[in-house]
Amino acid sequence: MVAKASDVAVLPENLDRYLVPLTNDELSELANVWQGHLVSKLVAYVELNEKLEGLGGDQAEAVRLDIAAVNEDQSRMAENYQLVLSSWTAKGGVAEDITPHQKYLDALRSATLRATDPRTVVSIALGWMGSRDGGLGLLLQLAVFVVALVVLLFVARFVRNLVAKGLKRLPAMSHLLQGFVLTVVYWITVIVGLMVALGIAGVNVTPLFAVFGGLSFILGFALQDTLGNLASGLMIMVLKPFDTGDFIEISGASGVVDDMSVVSTQIRTFDNQIIVVPNSKIWGDVITNVSAAKTRRVDLVFGIAYSDNAPDALEVLKELVAADKRCLGDPEPAIFVGELGESSVNLFCRPWVATDDYWDVYWGLTGQVKERFDAEGISIPFPQRDVHLYEAKTTAES
Repeated sequence: MVAKASDVAVLPENLDRYLVPLTNDELSELANVWQGHLVSKLVAYVELNEKLEGLGGDQAEAVRLDIAAVNEDQSRMAENYQLVLSSWTAKGGVAEDITPHQKYLDALRSATLRATDPRTVVSIALGWMGSRDGGLGLLLQLAVFVVALVVLLFVARFVRNLVAKGLKRLPAMSHLLQGFVLTVVYWITVIVGLMVALGIAGVNVTPLFAVFGGLSFILGFALQDTLGNLASGLMIMVLKPFDTGDFIEISGASGVVDDMSVVSTQIRTFDNQIIVVPNSKIWGDVITNVSAAKTRRVDLVFGIAYSDNAPDALEVLKELVAADKRCLGDPEPAIFVGELGESSVNLFCRPWVATDDYWDVYWGLTGQVKERFDAEGISIPFPQRDVHLYEAKTTAES
């Protein structure tokens, strides 16, 4: 394997495989071998540049073509040399042994450019731009990547729509969980497709997995609170204590659930304020879902004066409830004298309505009762106190 890895004509993609089983000692020897290959090629490069001096016309162009060919071989050898040094470093090579090689290679790249004739540099650059291994190949790879990316986005949307159709057959699944599943499916498709697109474009994606692994380890410590919100969000989505469109009361806030991500829930209040609550706050607190049931009981209390006729007032309430089609007959509404207050006799009116009609019935009946009580001469008293004054007798009178 060392013999194949030290072959002067080996290509970088083949050398990369040959380096896998080699030990540190073998890689150290191999680095010296490739340094020697590169030195030999540099000697030929310098000699050709010296030969170019004083030449003109076709002879100069012929030499420039030779220089371009040597430069191409030199670039390949430098790439192989770098592969050996990278493999040596990855396998725990001593930094003091690797550093001289790396410095030599870095210095060589700039020194070669300075030693090259300007017209030769232009010729090499033009040749690189028209080569399949150079600019033309890079342009083709970019074009392939762009096309693959467009196809990828189309496929990701198609997969998301396909999964959405499947989720519609699961009515027990909450809208929040469906949205989360669709988002996860979409982005997994995008990430996997992006890796495939990069692979098609000729990019080595293996190092990316190592980067993602390291980032996930670091982010796991840095985003502990966010991960707690994520876990709480998943529990909410799976157990479904509420869904989008529900009116809920949580953590001192109340409103309609507008949207929910994996880390927070967005609530819209009746006065159109947007409240964003972390999911961990919601899951660790009492959740009141007002919209969970299809029906609700409207609890209304009307006070009348002690001097008014309570049965007449109750009859008015029964008529108004019966006339309102939004009030349900089953369960039957409860209308009765509930308590004797300090300033009024309190009548309880408790009709059942559809959850969506709760506030309309609440406000509607309140206004209708006020109008009917006024028309029937039934008063709605306000708190009052009777104050009795007694004249004090003087000592002389007594």
